[in-house]
Amino acid sequence: MEKLSILGVRVDLLGLEEIQSVTSEVIQKRIPSLFISLGSLTVIRARKDPEYKDLIENSRLVICDGAGVAKAAKILSGTNITRLSGIDLVPVFARLAVEKGYRIFLMGAKEDVIAEAARKIRNSFPGVNICGYLNGYFDIINDEKVKETIKKHSPDILLLGLGQPKQEKWLSSRLKELNVPVVMGVGGSFDVLAGNKKRVPGFFRKLGLEWLVRMILEPWRAKRNLALVLFVLLVIKEKIIGGKEKNG
Repeated sequence: MEKLSILGVRVDLLGLEEIQSVTSEVIQKRIPSLFISLGSLTVIRARKDPEYKDLIENSRLVICDGAGVAKAAKILSGTNITRLSGIDLVPVFARLAVEKGYRIFLMGAKEDVIAEAARKIRNSFPGVNICGYLNGYFDIINDEKVKETIKKHSPDILLLGLGQPKQEKWLSSRLKELNVPVVMGVGGSFDVLAGNKKRVPGFFRKLGLEWLVRMILEPWRAKRNLALVLFVLLVIKEKIIGGKEKNG
């Protein structure tokens, strides 16, 4: 699998078929594996947090999530990279689960939200095995009951919505103990699936302007918006300095 470095942070060159193939492979072999969604904000966080950056570097897959990373890859290395966000991958996992009989466990958000997300996934994908779910309001330090519940249900895929970087750090530190083949953080996907939060219209997503719409609709998230601006400036700086970032 070919990899790129976006401002020093790894992202993989892969498409939907390869994600499905790796998912099936690690489930069949029972290899606990962390999948990462890499967006512009993830890159900024990783540059400031060496532990998080190392976690990303050592993950099984690092999937491009967001127009910013995709455009940075094109600008810095001339490479086209497929965008697949966490919310886009949930139905991918669900279809694969129906086809191959995989078990999915959901965790995160409020109790009513995660319950509604599970219900809607079951309705949208008849036969999918959502083997269990838990809300995200638990003590991430003293989490023995949570871990025991997950292990009891023995899922093949665990999707966690706690927000970055908390979700990835929690999954990474408990990867071997949980012994779940595929674990992945999906951020606020459960709120979208439950209907509590709307996605930016597809027209803007196709144009790569989802970030701009969010900035307009959520001006109170000033710190996040500034980080997006910083990402753009760093990409421009990297391009001016020169040197392709493809590292094979």
